[in-house]
Amino acid sequence: MSYQVIARKWRPQTFEDIVGQEHIVTTLKNSITSGRVHHAFLFTGIRGIGKTTAARVLAKALNCVNGPTPQPCNECEACREITEGRSLDVKEIDGASNRGIDSIRELREGVAFASTRDRYKVYIIDEVHMLTNEAFNALLKTLEEPPPHVVFIFATTELHKVPATIASRCQVFEFRRASLQVLARHLEHIAAGEGVTVEPDAMRLVAREADGSVRDGCSLLDQVISFAGNNIRVDDVAAVLRTGNRGIFENLLTAILAGDSATALKVFVQTQERGLPARQVLADLARFLSECIKVNVLGQQSALETGLTDAEIKQMVSLSSGRSVDYLAVLLNMLVDASDRAADSRSPELLAQAAVVQASRMDSLTGIENMISRLEDLMTGAGNLASKATSSNVSPAYASNPAPRVAPPPQPKPSMGPAAQAAARLHAIAGVSVDTAPASHDVQQPQAPASPEPNQDLLERESKATRLILNDPVVNRLTELMPFEIVDTKLEG
Repeated sequence: MSYQVIARKWRPQTFEDIVGQEHIVTTLKNSITSGRVHHAFLFTGIRGIGKTTAARVLAKALNCVNGPTPQPCNECEACREITEGRSLDVKEIDGASNRGIDSIRELREGVAFASTRDRYKVYIIDEVHMLTNEAFNALLKTLEEPPPHVVFIFATTELHKVPATIASRCQVFEFRRASLQVLARHLEHIAAGEGVTVEPDAMRLVAREADGSVRDGCSLLDQVISFAGNNIRVDDVAAVLRTGNRGIFENLLTAILAGDSATALKVFVQTQERGLPARQVLADLARFLSECIKVNVLGQQSALETGLTDAEIKQMVSLSSGRSVDYLAVLLNMLVDASDRAADSRSPELLAQAAVVQASRMDSLTGIENMISRLEDLMTGAGNLASKATSSNVSPAYASNPAPRVAPPPQPKPSMGPAAQAAARLHAIAGVSVDTAPASHDVQQPQAPASPEPNQDLLERESKATRLILNDPVVNRLTELMPFEIVDTKLEG
């Protein structure tokens, strides 16, 4: 007998064998047990997740000699014929190849006849979204009121392309992606059945590459076994699948977060020497970073439920310590964008190198935030002017009673220097009026309201604070990097 690939050899034959779809399995089994079997089902989900497999198992459960039963025997003639795809009463139709109205007319003619031997005539239409509008319209009436011996099972990867008139006549079941932990455990079970020993993290790497698809995971495992034989190591998986192990991305992300452009670029070059595609490196690095963000947002205990091991979680906590979630999110967005652009680039390696260097220089982009923080400290040290201006502990910008009215911003004077502009804006942010002189760093005292009388001590403190800000080198540097217009606000009340 010729070799049978793992995906076909280990294809589930019972409801219990279906991986990661407990919510669907339970519903179908209960409907069979209670005798409430619907006449039309619509299975949707990504490729290789078990839609067609579940349809075949459901067909066997309905037509088993012991049935209808949620536990088909897989030994009777009906079960064997359905498993082998040669049953006369269970027809599998490829919607992509038989998408025209003529094919649906032929199906409608066959529906009227009784089943040859089995209890039900089951029509399984795969990729049903490929049918034409005319074909869907021709199917509507039959789908709504089929004969009692007919069951329709549709499968699609693109539910949004199925007309609402069709979906509304079916019970819709959404198949989920298999989690990393569940898929890795399933692949380990298959490997053991094939007499293959694997390293603990090898199947997790295969499961990550499969991205929730059970069939893809089986195909990748088949490929790895062909390369490594009966003893699979992590390095074997990385070599075959052209993906790096976690150590590479850990080193790369460590260098990026440390701002070490040289080390980051060196590690990236090493990935290229190993033959890893530049776009794939960026995508895997982004995926690794997203796991770090999950740990930061969800916490260590909740992150365990995502499939990460305790050792991986501790590693990510140590790696991302000292970095805010906002910083990591900006970095993730940068890597994802670079990965998408690399897919369409004529020079993906050069683009990826630039992205790695830019990512490692993220701290330079946040220097302005540090400058602003220092300016705020200067204003606070000058006497908390905003609080004194309102005679409360609430900032004037957020005072609720009375609410300050903001006057329209005047046009800046032509002779006003950048430092004076910075002082004016900072006072505006603090809610304090300031009038800048054209040829001097001295700032005139603001006009106090008619009532009450102005506080001379407050005005002196305000003038002193302004001089401190004007003489601070950070202000001048900030105005060079971020020139802005004057906003003059006056407090009233």
